[in-house]
Amino acid sequence: MTPPIDLLELEGYKCFEQLRVPLAPLTLFTGFNGAGKSTALQPLLLLAQAARLRIWGGVSLNGELPLNGDIVRLGSAGDVIRAGHTGPTRFAIGAGDEMLALEVFARAGDRVLQARSFADAAVPGSLVYRLDRLVHLSAVRSGPSDAFPLPDRSAGQVADVGVDGRFASHWYHELADTDVPPERCFDVERGTTFRRQVDAWLDRLAPGANANVQAVTVASMLALQFRLSETGEWRRPANVGYGLTYAFPILVALLAAQPGDILVIDSPEAHLHPQAQSRMGRMLATFAAAGVQLLVETHSDHVLNGARLAVKDGVIRAEDLSLLFFAGASARGHGVTSPRIDSEGRIDEWPDGFFDQGDKDVSRLAGWD
Repeated sequence: MTPPIDLLELEGYKCFEQLRVPLAPLTLFTGFNGAGKSTALQPLLLLAQAARLRIWGGVSLNGELPLNGDIVRLGSAGDVIRAGHTGPTRFAIGAGDEMLALEVFARAGDRVLQARSFADAAVPGSLVYRLDRLVHLSAVRSGPSDAFPLPDRSAGQVADVGVDGRFASHWYHELADTDVPPERCFDVERGTTFRRQVDAWLDRLAPGANANVQAVTVASMLALQFRLSETGEWRRPANVGYGLTYAFPILVALLAAQPGDILVIDSPEAHLHPQAQSRMGRMLATFAAAGVQLLVETHSDHVLNGARLAVKDGVIRAEDLSLLFFAGASARGHGVTSPRIDSEGRIDEWPDGFFDQGDKDVSRLAGWD
């Protein structure tokens, strides 16, 4: 099995003077708004963007990191290089014995970063290959549109649903009749084809829900439809709400990913009922255990608890779930802690602000505080 990326380092980037965090097959990036969760993930997205554009050659990692592209748009170097940082800005990711490490340089107005490798190890070809396949799904996803476009990439390449999920309908249409590996199937009794498993997982999030995609050939577009029961009418996404439309590209990306692929997902809980959020957490754990690495930014205690229950129920090992809590960088340090979880799903420490607001509010309402 391909080892997951287990280490992420950055130095002199945005709010962080220096940061080193452990990653796992499933890593939950949690914490306050503006505390650095997205910032910590951006170097990985920049490296993926450069790999996707084939900027790096087969024998060198020297070249440019565009700050603006299909995966991420960050403005200019002045927006990302940490003010007052005296040394070079550095990024590094590690996966087992492999390390991809770069120094980057730029002037304030530049829209690309000039990169050069400073790793002692050989050029990590497999890491670059995996970065090329990375899929990023942002918090701002396509709403309930009537039709969705076709991607520029051919069907033989990465099943990239797009940062806003707009290409999910295309990949569903391409892969609908292909088989899904048993370890990713929610219910094999319903069938193992891609379309059957999308429905099985969708039903888990919203009982009775099914999805369908129809080609609109005259417009080179694809129409997405949902129904809320096996015998119900097919409806436009606008008539079933945002929850299904937001969850659909996540399901497609998870089912279409290959073993060793990396998915970066922001706010998988968006527009979902708390029960569905918990089941989303368990679903993410299931796919991580099946070999897809998931780096997930979330503000949902329900997603966290769903993942914890997956540990307790043996769906995923405790060591394969990493929890990161971002409290905000300051003069005292980067403000990132990593609570540990045991085989029963219990967490060893709960920093102030780490999914404790419900307890605080109930305490006040009860007059205990």
